[in-house]
Amino acid sequence: MTTVIATRSAPAWRQVTARVGRHADAGAGHRWLDLEVPAGFAVPAPGQFVQLLLAAPAPVLLPRPMSVASVARRAGRLTIGFLYAPVGIGTRALAALVPGQPVEALGPLGRGYPLEEPGTAVLVAGGRGVAPLLFAADALAKHGRTCEFVFGARTRSLLVGVEDARRRLAKLGGRLHLATDDGSRGRRGNVLDLLDHLAPRLDAPLVLHACGPHGMLHAVAEWAMARSFRAHLAMESVMACGTGVCRGCPMPRSAAGRAGHRADAPSLYGNREYAMCCTEGPVFEAHDLDWTRVE
Repeated sequence: MTTVIATRSAPAWRQVTARVGRHADAGAGHRWLDLEVPAGFAVPAPGQFVQLLLAAPAPVLLPRPMSVASVARRAGRLTIGFLYAPVGIGTRALAALVPGQPVEALGPLGRGYPLEEPGTAVLVAGGRGVAPLLFAADALAKHGRTCEFVFGARTRSLLVGVEDARRRLAKLGGRLHLATDDGSRGRRGNVLDLLDHLAPRLDAPLVLHACGPHGMLHAVAEWAMARSFRAHLAMESVMACGTGVCRGCPMPRSAAGRAGHRADAPSLYGNREYAMCCTEGPVFEAHDLDWTRVE
């Protein structure tokens, strides 16, 4: 297994023809896809994504942005894993692929989690957001650091891959904390309730890295900012290009975000009012976005 700590520098991306490796059911209506990519494709960092485009003829024209869930090097070959739910025409077409079929892959793209930040690492996952954060836990462990892993869902059946998460974190020395809205597994309540319960027991400062629905990320951002903790949140958006050219994935900047935007920044990095999710994200620091305008 090869993992790296994410940096905030611009990634070196390229487009390649990958091949489907393992493609299997992952439970709770999700699929796991392994793509074998040729030499020269940079190793993704936790929080980065890859644009996947199906070979023609395909029912969709645009590629699909997919968060990287795992990276492995086997027999000198790089394999990148993705966890996804086949909910739309593009992901349903992706779900029909069998081992050996080609997929165009562009990446690695975007900025990942700044896992080098000091403090107690708290990884906060909702739904399939568990996968990139387990990747982050692997990367932290490679650098001798453990984590507190907070995983929440509405009910136990939506804790995607929870048993795999438990096994992996046990090997890494991390601790898994579960919450469900209905109390069917773990602590009754949402991830904020669980954070309220855990935070007094952890060494400050906490640094949060989160992935999940935007509503959950908004709540985590507000929770962290109210306590002067740093929080880094992986946002989702419709992306046509993934490189800042199409301007299709704007994220509203906060006053702090506007103040931090350089006037001479390349247009691929948005403007004073809006950041591009694909180039300045998908991982943003909580203070940099105007959460009242995030959809």
